[in-house]
Amino acid sequence: MLEKSQRKLTSLRTRNKINTSRTKFNKLGLVAAAVITASASSCLHAVEFLDGRAEINFLALQNYQGIQAKKGAFRPGDEEQSSGFGRLRVNLQFKFHINEHITADVDIAEEPNDFGNNGDRDFAFHQDFGGIEFELLGLTGRAREDSDLTLRLGNIGAAPFQFKGFQDGADNQGNALIGNGVTDYATAENGAQLSYSKSYESGLIRAYNVATHVTSSNFGEQFQENRGFNYRLQGTLEFAGGWKVGLNYFQANQGDQLDFVNGTASLDGVTTTNYRFGDGENYNFSASGSSERDTHIGALPGLDQSILQFNLAYQPSPNTSVILMVGRSTDDFTFADTAGNAVAGITYFGDENGVANAQGTTFDSDRVVRGDSEVEFYTIEVQQYIIPNKFYVALRYADAENTSDLIDQSDNSVERIQVAAGYWFGKNTLLKFEYVDQDEGVNSGGQIGAGFDGFTSEISVKF
Repeated sequence: MLEKSQRKLTSLRTRNKINTSRTKFNKLGLVAAAVITASASSCLHAVEFLDGRAEINFLALQNYQGIQAKKGAFRPGDEEQSSGFGRLRVNLQFKFHINEHITADVDIAEEPNDFGNNGDRDFAFHQDFGGIEFELLGLTGRAREDSDLTLRLGNIGAAPFQFKGFQDGADNQGNALIGNGVTDYATAENGAQLSYSKSYESGLIRAYNVATHVTSSNFGEQFQENRGFNYRLQGTLEFAGGWKVGLNYFQANQGDQLDFVNGTASLDGVTTTNYRFGDGENYNFSASGSSERDTHIGALPGLDQSILQFNLAYQPSPNTSVILMVGRSTDDFTFADTAGNAVAGITYFGDENGVANAQGTTFDSDRVVRGDSEVEFYTIEVQQYIIPNKFYVALRYADAENTSDLIDQSDNSVERIQVAAGYWFGKNTLLKFEYVDQDEGVNSGGQIGAGFDGFTSEISVKF
Protein backbone atom coordinates (compact mmCIF):
# COMPACT_ATOMS: atom_id res chain seq x y z
CA MET A 1 0.00 0.00 0.00
CA LEU A 2 2.62 2.17 -1.60
CA GLU A 3 1.72 2.68 0.49
CA LYS A 4 -0.05 1.24 -1.24
CA SER A 5 3.45 2.14 -1.30
CA GLN A 6 6.18 3.35 -3.58
CA ARG A 7 7.20 0.42 -5.48
CA LYS A 8 9.41 -0.59 -7.93
CA LEU A 9 9.87 -2.03 -11.47
CA THR A 10 13.02 -0.28 -12.71
CA SER A 11 12.84 2.17 -15.65
CA LEU A 12 14.19 0.95 -18.97
CA ARG A 13 15.28 4.37 -20.26
CA THR A 14 17.19 7.17 -18.60
CA ARG A 15 14.41 9.70 -18.99
CA ASN A 16 12.07 7.45 -17.04
CA LYS A 17 14.15 7.86 -13.90
CA ILE A 18 12.10 10.95 -13.17
CA ASN A 19 8.85 9.70 -14.63
CA THR A 20 6.32 9.19 -11.87
CA SER A 21 4.34 6.52 -13.63
CA ARG A 22 6.71 4.17 -15.47
CA THR A 23 7.00 1.48 -12.83
CA LYS A 24 5.57 0.13 -9.65
CA PHE A 25 8.36 1.85 -7.82
CA ASN A 26 6.63 4.97 -9.03
CA LYS A 27 3.54 4.19 -7.00
CA LEU A 28 4.62 7.10 -4.92
CA GLY A 29 4.71 9.46 -7.85
CA LEU A 30 8.13 11.08 -8.02
CA VAL A 31 9.36 9.28 -4.92
CA ALA A 32 11.20 6.84 -7.16
CA ALA A 33 12.55 9.59 -9.39
CA ALA A 34 15.85 9.63 -7.58
CA VAL A 35 15.90 6.61 -5.33
CA ILE A 36 19.21 6.69 -3.49
CA THR A 37 22.22 4.49 -3.91
CA ALA A 38 20.64 1.33 -2.52
CA SER A 39 18.15 1.18 -5.35
CA ALA A 40 20.87 1.85 -7.89
CA SER A 41 22.51 -1.34 -6.70
CA SER A 42 19.28 -3.27 -7.02
CA CYS A 43 18.36 -2.25 -10.58
CA LEU A 44 17.68 -5.56 -12.25
CA HIS A 45 16.10 -6.16 -15.61
CA ALA A 46 12.95 -8.18 -15.35
CA VAL A 47 12.64 -11.50 -17.16
CA GLU A 48 11.00 -10.84 -20.53
CA PHE A 49 8.45 -12.93 -22.41
CA LEU A 50 6.55 -12.69 -25.69
CA ASP A 51 9.36 -10.83 -27.49
CA GLY A 52 9.70 -8.33 -24.69
CA ARG A 53 6.01 -7.45 -24.45
CA ALA A 54 5.71 -8.98 -20.96
CA GLU A 55 8.05 -8.71 -17.98
CA ILE A 56 8.04 -10.35 -14.58
CA ASN A 57 9.92 -9.82 -11.32
CA PHE A 58 9.86 -12.21 -8.36
CA LEU A 59 10.55 -10.82 -4.88
CA ALA A 60 10.78 -12.59 -1.52
CA LEU A 61 11.79 -11.43 1.95
CA GLN A 62 12.37 -13.09 5.33
CA ASN A 63 12.89 -11.08 8.51
CA TYR A 64 14.05 -11.78 12.05
CA GLN A 65 13.47 -9.37 14.92
CA GLY A 66 14.25 -8.90 18.59
CA ILE A 67 12.18 -5.84 19.55
CA GLN A 68 10.45 -4.88 22.81
CA ALA A 69 7.98 -2.13 23.63
CA LYS A 70 9.15 0.13 26.45
CA LYS A 71 7.63 0.11 29.93
CA GLY A 72 4.29 1.89 29.87
CA ALA A 73 3.13 0.50 26.53
CA PHE A 74 -0.59 0.60 25.76
CA ARG A 75 -0.56 -3.20 25.53
CA PRO A 76 1.60 -4.71 28.32
CA GLY A 77 2.13 -7.90 26.34
CA ASP A 78 4.31 -5.96 23.93
CA GLU A 79 6.83 -5.29 26.73
CA GLU A 80 7.87 -8.96 26.94
CA GLN A 81 8.15 -10.30 23.40
CA SER A 82 10.18 -13.21 22.13
CA SER A 83 12.64 -12.83 19.31
CA GLY A 84 11.75 -14.71 16.18
CA PHE A 85 11.14 -14.93 12.46
CA GLY A 86 8.31 -13.11 10.72
CA ARG A 87 6.13 -14.43 7.93
CA LEU A 88 7.65 -14.76 4.49
CA ARG A 89 6.66 -11.91 2.18
CA VAL A 90 6.34 -12.63 -1.55
CA ASN A 91 5.54 -10.44 -4.57
CA LEU A 92 5.06 -11.17 -8.27
CA GLN A 93 5.30 -8.01 -10.38
CA PHE A 94 4.06 -8.11 -13.97
CA LYS A 95 4.33 -5.47 -16.66
CA PHE A 96 2.73 -5.69 -20.10
CA HIS A 97 3.61 -3.53 -23.11
CA ILE A 98 0.28 -3.26 -24.91
CA ASN A 99 1.98 -1.22 -27.60
CA GLU A 100 4.82 1.28 -27.78
CA HIS A 101 2.95 3.88 -25.75
CA ILE A 102 0.53 1.90 -23.54
CA THR A 103 1.58 -0.33 -20.65
CA ALA A 104 -0.25 -2.17 -17.89
CA ASP A 105 1.13 -3.47 -14.61
CA VAL A 106 0.00 -5.53 -11.66
CA ASP A 107 1.71 -6.55 -8.42
CA ILE A 108 0.38 -9.73 -6.84
CA ALA A 109 1.49 -10.01 -3.21
CA GLU A 110 1.03 -12.02 -0.03
CA GLU A 111 1.89 -9.30 2.45
CA PRO A 112 1.17 -9.85 6.16
CA ASN A 113 1.41 -6.18 7.14
CA ASP A 114 -1.06 -4.99 4.54
CA PHE A 115 -4.80 -4.86 3.95
CA GLY A 116 -6.80 -7.82 2.76
CA ASN A 117 -5.36 -10.47 5.06
CA ASN A 118 -8.62 -11.03 6.93
CA GLY A 119 -7.29 -10.73 10.45
CA ASP A 120 -4.06 -12.56 9.58
CA ARG A 121 -5.99 -15.74 8.70
CA ASP A 122 -5.99 -15.41 4.94
CA PHE A 123 -2.61 -16.52 3.55
CA ALA A 124 -3.58 -15.59 0.01
CA PHE A 125 -2.26 -13.50 -2.84
CA HIS A 126 -4.04 -10.24 -3.61
CA GLN A 127 -3.81 -7.47 -6.13
CA ASP A 128 -1.46 -5.13 -4.31
CA PHE A 129 -1.13 -2.53 -7.06
CA GLY A 130 -2.09 -2.28 -10.72
CA GLY A 131 -2.97 0.12 -13.48
CA ILE A 132 -2.83 1.20 -17.11
CA GLU A 133 -0.47 3.94 -18.36
CA PHE A 134 -0.82 6.01 -21.53
CA GLU A 135 2.22 7.97 -22.77
CA LEU A 136 0.26 10.81 -24.34
CA LEU A 137 3.02 12.46 -26.37
CA GLY A 138 3.69 9.20 -28.17
CA LEU A 139 0.02 8.46 -28.69
CA THR A 140 -0.47 11.84 -30.36
CA GLY A 141 2.61 11.50 -32.58
CA ARG A 142 4.79 13.95 -30.62
CA ALA A 143 7.11 11.55 -28.80
CA ARG A 144 10.40 13.04 -27.56
CA GLU A 145 13.45 11.44 -25.98
CA ASP A 146 13.72 14.18 -23.35
CA SER A 147 10.03 14.52 -22.39
CA ASP A 148 7.27 12.30 -21.12
CA LEU A 149 3.57 12.98 -20.48
CA THR A 150 1.86 9.99 -18.88
CA LEU A 151 -1.72 9.40 -17.76
CA ARG A 152 -2.14 6.55 -15.28
CA LEU A 153 -5.54 5.03 -14.48
CA GLY A 154 -6.11 2.47 -11.72
CA ASN A 155 -4.18 2.27 -8.48
CA ILE A 156 -2.37 5.55 -7.85
CA GLY A 157 0.48 5.51 -5.37
CA ALA A 158 1.73 8.66 -3.70
CA ALA A 159 3.61 10.00 -0.72
CA PRO A 160 4.82 13.49 0.20
CA PHE A 161 8.42 12.31 0.60
CA GLN A 162 10.80 11.91 -2.34
CA PHE A 163 14.32 10.77 -3.25
CA LYS A 164 14.39 7.84 -0.84
CA GLY A 165 13.32 4.24 -1.01
CA PHE A 166 10.16 2.84 0.50
CA GLN A 167 9.40 -0.58 1.91
CA ASP A 168 6.30 -2.52 0.93
CA GLY A 169 6.16 -6.22 1.66
CA ALA A 170 8.98 -8.04 -0.11
CA ASP A 171 9.81 -4.93 -2.13
CA ASN A 172 12.48 -3.49 0.18
CA GLN A 173 15.71 -3.12 -1.77
CA GLY A 174 15.21 0.56 -2.54
CA ASN A 175 15.03 1.28 1.19
CA ALA A 176 18.43 1.57 2.82
CA LEU A 177 16.97 0.87 6.27
CA ILE A 178 14.24 -1.45 7.56
CA GLY A 179 10.67 -0.24 7.78
CA ASN A 180 9.46 3.20 6.79
CA GLY A 181 9.57 6.53 8.55
CA VAL A 182 7.27 7.42 11.43
CA THR A 183 5.60 10.09 9.25
CA ASP A 184 5.86 8.42 5.83
CA TYR A 185 2.29 9.21 4.79
CA ALA A 186 2.22 6.85 1.82
CA THR A 187 -0.44 4.69 0.25
CA ALA A 188 -2.22 3.80 -2.97
CA GLU A 189 -5.84 4.42 -3.89
CA ASN A 190 -8.04 4.31 -6.99
CA GLY A 191 -8.07 7.16 -9.46
CA ALA A 192 -6.11 9.00 -12.14
CA GLN A 193 -2.67 10.60 -12.28
CA LEU A 194 -1.11 12.94 -14.86
CA SER A 195 2.67 13.37 -14.83
CA TYR A 196 5.04 15.39 -17.01
CA SER A 197 8.83 14.97 -16.97
CA LYS A 198 11.58 16.68 -18.92
CA SER A 199 15.36 16.23 -18.83
CA TYR A 200 18.30 18.29 -20.11
CA GLU A 201 21.79 17.20 -21.15
CA SER A 202 23.48 20.32 -19.72
CA GLY A 203 22.81 23.44 -17.68
CA LEU A 204 21.99 24.15 -14.05
CA ILE A 205 18.63 22.33 -14.15
CA ARG A 206 19.02 18.76 -15.39
CA ALA A 207 15.43 17.57 -15.01
CA TYR A 208 12.04 18.47 -13.63
CA ASN A 209 8.74 16.74 -13.00
CA VAL A 210 5.22 17.82 -12.12
CA ALA A 211 2.47 15.40 -11.17
CA THR A 212 -1.11 15.65 -10.03
CA HIS A 213 -3.73 13.08 -9.14
CA VAL A 214 -7.26 12.63 -7.91
CA THR A 215 -8.30 9.44 -6.11
CA SER A 216 -11.18 7.95 -4.21
CA SER A 217 -10.03 7.36 -0.66
CA ASN A 218 -9.64 3.67 0.17
CA PHE A 219 -8.20 0.86 -1.95
CA GLY A 220 -11.57 -0.77 -2.44
CA GLU A 221 -14.89 0.54 -3.73
CA GLN A 222 -16.82 2.95 -1.52
CA PHE A 223 -19.65 5.11 -2.84
CA GLN A 224 -21.49 6.23 0.27
CA GLU A 225 -23.10 9.66 0.45
CA ASN A 226 -20.81 12.70 0.85
CA ARG A 227 -17.63 10.79 0.25
CA GLY A 228 -15.01 13.11 -1.22
CA PHE A 229 -11.79 12.80 -3.15
CA ASN A 230 -8.07 13.02 -2.36
CA TYR A 231 -5.87 15.38 -4.36
CA ARG A 232 -2.11 15.75 -4.83
CA LEU A 233 0.16 18.28 -6.52
CA GLN A 234 3.87 17.50 -6.64
CA GLY A 235 6.93 19.05 -8.25
CA THR A 236 10.64 18.24 -8.38
CA LEU A 237 13.77 19.93 -9.73
CA GLU A 238 17.06 18.11 -10.27
CA PHE A 239 20.19 20.26 -10.48
CA ALA A 240 23.72 19.70 -11.70
CA GLY A 241 26.07 18.69 -8.90
CA GLY A 242 23.76 16.16 -7.25
CA TRP A 243 21.13 18.46 -5.69
CA LYS A 244 17.40 17.75 -5.86
CA VAL A 245 14.43 19.61 -4.35
CA GLY A 246 10.77 18.68 -4.18
CA LEU A 247 7.52 20.17 -2.88
CA ASN A 248 4.32 18.22 -2.28
CA TYR A 249 0.78 19.16 -1.34
CA PHE A 250 -1.97 16.66 -0.46
CA GLN A 251 -5.60 17.39 0.40
CA ALA A 252 -8.32 14.94 1.45
CA ASN A 253 -12.01 15.83 1.47
CA GLN A 254 -13.79 13.20 3.57
CA GLY A 255 -15.25 15.24 6.45
CA ASP A 256 -18.73 15.73 4.95
CA GLN A 257 -19.55 12.10 5.81
CA LEU A 258 -19.63 12.91 9.54
CA ASP A 259 -22.90 13.17 11.47
CA PHE A 260 -22.41 15.13 14.71
CA VAL A 261 -24.56 14.51 17.76
CA ASN A 262 -23.89 16.69 20.81
CA GLY A 263 -20.58 17.75 19.32
CA THR A 264 -19.26 14.22 18.65
CA ALA A 265 -19.30 12.15 15.43
CA SER A 266 -18.77 8.42 15.01
CA LEU A 267 -16.27 7.05 12.49
CA ASP A 268 -18.33 3.87 12.00
CA GLY A 269 -18.98 3.46 8.28
CA VAL A 270 -16.87 6.52 7.42
CA THR A 271 -14.14 6.24 4.80
CA THR A 272 -10.90 7.90 5.86
CA THR A 273 -7.85 8.54 3.75
CA ASN A 274 -5.32 5.72 3.61
CA TYR A 275 -2.37 8.02 4.15
CA ARG A 276 -3.43 9.08 7.65
CA PHE A 277 -0.91 6.52 9.01
CA GLY A 278 1.07 5.51 5.95
CA ASP A 279 1.93 2.08 4.70
CA GLY A 280 2.64 -0.95 6.86
CA GLU A 281 6.03 -1.48 8.48
CA ASN A 282 8.07 -4.54 9.36
CA TYR A 283 8.17 -3.94 13.10
CA ASN A 284 5.67 -6.33 14.67
CA PHE A 285 4.17 -6.64 18.15
CA SER A 286 2.58 -9.66 19.75
CA ALA A 287 -0.46 -7.86 21.21
CA SER A 288 -1.72 -6.69 17.83
CA GLY A 289 -2.24 -8.35 14.46
CA SER A 290 0.54 -8.21 11.88
CA SER A 291 -1.70 -6.12 9.62
CA GLU A 292 -1.78 -3.32 12.22
CA ARG A 293 0.05 -0.07 11.49
CA ASP A 294 0.76 0.92 15.07
CA THR A 295 4.33 2.19 14.82
CA HIS A 296 3.45 5.39 12.94
CA ILE A 297 2.19 8.46 14.74
CA GLY A 298 -1.60 8.19 15.01
CA ALA A 299 -2.72 11.76 15.72
CA LEU A 300 -4.78 12.49 12.58
CA PRO A 301 -8.23 11.00 11.83
CA GLY A 302 -7.63 11.32 8.05
CA LEU A 303 -10.81 13.17 7.06
CA ASP A 304 -10.10 16.68 5.79
CA GLN A 305 -6.38 15.94 6.10
CA SER A 306 -3.77 18.06 4.33
CA ILE A 307 0.00 17.52 4.01
CA LEU A 308 2.62 20.03 2.93
CA GLN A 309 6.17 18.70 2.70
CA PHE A 310 9.52 19.97 1.39
CA ASN A 311 12.29 17.56 0.41
CA LEU A 312 15.96 18.25 -0.23
CA ALA A 313 18.53 15.68 -1.38
CA TYR A 314 22.25 15.83 -2.06
CA GLN A 315 24.09 12.99 -3.76
CA PRO A 316 27.68 14.09 -4.47
CA SER A 317 28.66 10.60 -5.66
CA PRO A 318 27.03 7.21 -6.26
CA ASN A 319 28.25 6.16 -2.80
CA THR A 320 26.89 9.02 -0.68
CA SER A 321 23.45 10.53 -0.19
CA VAL A 322 21.85 12.90 2.31
CA ILE A 323 18.11 13.63 2.43
CA LEU A 324 16.16 16.18 4.49
CA MET A 325 12.36 16.11 4.74
CA VAL A 326 10.33 18.78 6.54
CA GLY A 327 6.54 18.77 6.69
CA ARG A 328 3.27 19.58 8.36
CA SER A 329 0.05 17.55 8.29
CA THR A 330 -3.28 18.82 9.60
CA ASP A 331 -6.91 17.77 9.90
CA ASP A 332 -10.07 19.67 10.81
CA PHE A 333 -11.01 17.01 13.37
CA THR A 334 -9.47 15.43 16.48
CA PHE A 335 -9.88 11.93 17.94
CA ALA A 336 -12.13 11.77 21.02
CA ASP A 337 -13.16 9.36 23.79
CA THR A 338 -16.75 8.20 24.35
CA ALA A 339 -17.53 11.31 26.40
CA GLY A 340 -16.41 13.60 23.61
CA ASN A 341 -13.11 14.62 25.19
CA ALA A 342 -10.21 15.08 22.75
CA VAL A 343 -7.44 12.46 22.94
CA ALA A 344 -3.92 12.73 21.53
CA GLY A 345 -4.23 9.83 19.10
CA ILE A 346 -6.32 6.92 17.97
CA THR A 347 -5.01 4.70 20.81
CA TYR A 348 -5.56 5.88 24.39
CA PHE A 349 -6.13 4.63 27.94
CA GLY A 350 -9.70 4.70 29.31
CA ASP A 351 -12.02 3.27 31.93
CA GLU A 352 -14.76 0.71 31.29
CA ASN A 353 -16.77 3.43 29.55
CA GLY A 354 -13.94 4.43 27.21
CA VAL A 355 -13.30 7.76 28.96
CA ALA A 356 -9.63 8.82 29.08
CA ASN A 357 -7.93 7.37 32.17
CA ALA A 358 -4.20 6.67 32.31
CA GLN A 359 -4.79 3.71 34.67
CA GLY A 360 -7.56 2.12 32.61
CA THR A 361 -7.98 -0.13 29.58
CA THR A 362 -6.62 0.50 26.10
CA PHE A 363 -9.11 1.77 23.52
CA ASP A 364 -8.92 2.70 19.86
CA SER A 365 -10.96 5.83 19.25
CA ASP A 366 -13.91 5.48 16.89
CA ARG A 367 -15.16 9.07 17.13
CA VAL A 368 -14.03 12.64 16.55
CA VAL A 369 -14.80 16.19 17.62
CA ARG A 370 -14.31 19.43 15.72
CA GLY A 371 -10.89 20.90 16.36
CA ASP A 372 -7.69 21.17 14.38
CA SER A 373 -5.23 18.30 14.77
CA GLU A 374 -1.70 18.84 13.54
CA VAL A 375 1.66 17.08 13.30
CA GLU A 376 4.88 18.93 12.50
CA PHE A 377 7.80 16.72 11.53
CA TYR A 378 11.23 16.42 10.01
CA THR A 379 13.45 13.52 8.96
CA ILE A 380 17.14 13.24 8.10
CA GLU A 381 18.43 10.20 6.22
CA VAL A 382 22.05 9.47 5.33
CA GLN A 383 23.54 6.55 3.41
CA GLN A 384 27.22 5.82 2.75
CA TYR A 385 28.71 2.91 0.82
CA ILE A 386 31.90 1.71 2.53
CA ILE A 387 32.52 -0.77 -0.30
CA PRO A 388 30.89 0.47 -3.54
CA ASN A 389 27.95 -1.64 -4.67
CA LYS A 390 28.63 -4.06 -1.82
CA PHE A 391 28.45 -2.75 1.77
CA TYR A 392 26.80 0.39 3.16
CA VAL A 393 25.78 1.99 6.43
CA ALA A 394 22.71 4.20 6.87
CA LEU A 395 21.10 6.43 9.49
CA ARG A 396 17.60 7.90 9.78
CA TYR A 397 16.43 10.29 12.49
CA ALA A 398 12.81 11.44 12.66
CA ASP A 399 10.97 13.79 15.00
CA ALA A 400 7.19 14.32 14.93
CA GLU A 401 5.43 16.76 17.26
CA ASN A 402 1.69 16.64 17.96
CA THR A 403 0.75 20.33 17.90
CA SER A 404 -3.03 19.78 17.81
CA ASP A 405 -5.12 22.64 19.23
CA LEU A 406 -7.00 20.50 21.79
CA ILE A 407 -3.97 18.54 23.04
CA ASP A 408 -1.67 19.52 25.91
CA GLN A 409 1.56 20.89 24.40
CA SER A 410 3.90 19.03 26.73
CA ASP A 411 5.56 15.62 26.25
CA ASN A 412 4.05 15.62 22.76
CA SER A 413 6.80 14.26 20.48
CA VAL A 414 7.67 10.96 18.84
CA GLU A 415 11.36 10.46 18.08
CA ARG A 416 12.88 7.57 16.18
CA ILE A 417 16.49 6.75 15.35
CA GLN A 418 17.42 3.92 12.98
CA VAL A 419 21.00 2.75 12.40
CA ALA A 420 21.47 0.13 9.72
CA ALA A 421 23.97 -1.72 7.55
CA GLY A 422 23.40 -3.54 4.30
CA TYR A 423 25.42 -6.10 2.35
CA TRP A 424 24.77 -7.17 -1.25
CA PHE A 425 25.37 -10.78 -2.30
CA GLY A 426 25.62 -10.11 -6.01
CA LYS A 427 23.03 -7.81 -7.60
CA ASN A 428 19.81 -9.39 -6.42
CA THR A 429 20.23 -10.41 -2.76
CA LEU A 430 20.41 -7.88 0.07
CA LEU A 431 21.00 -8.56 3.78
CA LYS A 432 20.12 -5.72 6.19
CA PHE A 433 20.59 -5.28 9.96
CA GLU A 434 19.12 -2.42 11.96
CA TYR A 435 18.91 -1.06 15.48
CA VAL A 436 15.78 1.04 16.06
CA ASP A 437 14.80 3.16 19.08
CA GLN A 438 11.50 5.04 19.27
CA ASP A 439 10.36 7.29 22.15
CA GLU A 440 6.73 8.40 22.47
CA GLY A 441 5.52 11.18 24.73
CA VAL A 442 2.19 10.78 26.50
CA ASN A 443 0.62 13.50 24.31
CA SER A 444 2.42 12.54 21.12
CA GLY A 445 -0.19 10.37 19.42
CA GLY A 446 2.26 7.46 19.36
CA GLN A 447 0.43 4.14 19.09
CA ILE A 448 2.77 1.89 21.06
CA GLY A 449 2.40 3.97 24.21
CA ALA A 450 5.97 4.63 25.28
CA GLY A 451 8.01 3.56 22.28
CA PHE A 452 10.09 0.51 21.46
CA ASP A 453 13.64 -0.52 20.70
CA GLY A 454 15.66 -3.50 19.53
CA PHE A 455 17.35 -5.14 16.57
CA THR A 456 15.82 -6.42 13.38
CA SER A 457 17.09 -7.88 10.12
CA GLU A 458 15.95 -8.82 6.64
CA ILE A 459 17.27 -10.83 3.72
CA SER A 460 15.56 -10.30 0.38
CA VAL A 461 15.86 -11.42 -3.22
CA LYS A 462 14.64 -9.72 -6.37
CA PHE A 463 15.01 -11.17 -9.84
